[in-house]
Amino acid sequence: MTTTSFPQQCRGTAAILGVGALVLTGCSAPAPATTNPSEGAAVNLATPAPAGTCGALPTDAAKDPNGLLASFPKEIAEGYDLYPYEIRKSAWADFKSTKSDGFTAAIVGMPPASPFIASMSEAIRTSLKAQGVKVVGEFAPDDPSNVPLQLQQFNEALSLKPDVIIYTAIAPEPSVGLAKAAYDAGIPLVAAQVPIDSEYAVSVTRNASLAIAQVTAGTVRAIGGKGDVLRVDGIPGIPVSTFAALGMDAVLKNCPEIKVAGSVTGFFQPATAQAEVQKFLATHPAGVDAVLQAGAMGLGIRNAFEESGLEAPPIADDGSSQGFSSWALSKPEYPYLGTTTPSVRTGEAVVDVALRILKGEGPKINQIVEPSVIVSRENLAKVADPSWDHNDPTDLAGDPKDYLPADRLNLFFSTPGA
Repeated sequence: MTTTSFPQQCRGTAAILGVGALVLTGCSAPAPATTNPSEGAAVNLATPAPAGTCGALPTDAAKDPNGLLASFPKEIAEGYDLYPYEIRKSAWADFKSTKSDGFTAAIVGMPPASPFIASMSEAIRTSLKAQGVKVVGEFAPDDPSNVPLQLQQFNEALSLKPDVIIYTAIAPEPSVGLAKAAYDAGIPLVAAQVPIDSEYAVSVTRNASLAIAQVTAGTVRAIGGKGDVLRVDGIPGIPVSTFAALGMDAVLKNCPEIKVAGSVTGFFQPATAQAEVQKFLATHPAGVDAVLQAGAMGLGIRNAFEESGLEAPPIADDGSSQGFSSWALSKPEYPYLGTTTPSVRTGEAVVDVALRILKGEGPKINQIVEPSVIVSRENLAKVADPSWDHNDPTDLAGDPKDYLPADRLNLFFSTPGA
């Protein structure tokens, strides 16, 4: 295991998100650097890592064979880098409901196994009610791995003939057929957070692969591109975990001196992640140099190190919590790098998109994707509050205006405000 040292002035890793690119900068002069103890060489964090080197951000272009993203501003198009699904023209581009009000909706979601899902689901319900939309059915399986039950529940929702279905899929692959069935029934399908690879659904999601790649790139640079890392995965086999792995692997393929010392499964739950990491540390008492994780488990991982009597190493804190971010704020020497997770705003945006489709605004493409907001030493004080409990698992929402505000959503529709 290597030991990372940080300059006495402005020790942290700072990151500024230019959409589709991560630029690491210092927060004061001289530029911050980490030291590689084995070679004594300073790793300059003030400039991006050269392409193909450890810590460089991959820029794999979006799957856009028909050039649909060319009509969007560059910063939006670049936000699709690393996105795993093909961009297609939406099958709902010319749709308009025969109604002008009195809309109905059915919700098919996941069980509230994670704070994010619970908060987003409540925001969907609240937003529908605020917009006068009647929920005629709400379904969720008993377990986040019970795919057959969720598929059955979707068909139950379809039989209710709502004006729109809002769906958070456990498994998007078998959901492709459901999207076509909804289209054939004339019922728009809006996929919340978990995208579906179909022109018959309109997915509203963040680019998880890009976000994970961004925080992974910054984290491995913070340890000088060398050392042992622990991977904490989400729920094996589900798309969010697959997307996270894609982002991590895209960075690690250029890091021959980074060794994955182990991998545990945290199921996107801080408490479960804490328990599993503590088990790992019981057999690895020296700890690791950094932790890469699939999202929303940073708080539990930090606690695992502290409970094991170890200092928390750099943790790629995708889906940060109020607790972890406020803890990092109190420790200016800690090389913090995370992302905001606006669960409430996500739910609001999903409902906004559903109503826009019903009103005939015409979605241009099937995937409405927003890059995550990167949080670092550079902007941590702007989004975190020092008074927050350091163990509060509430998601770090950041500024709601940073995630799919109305003027940005307008760009995804042919006739916004119609």
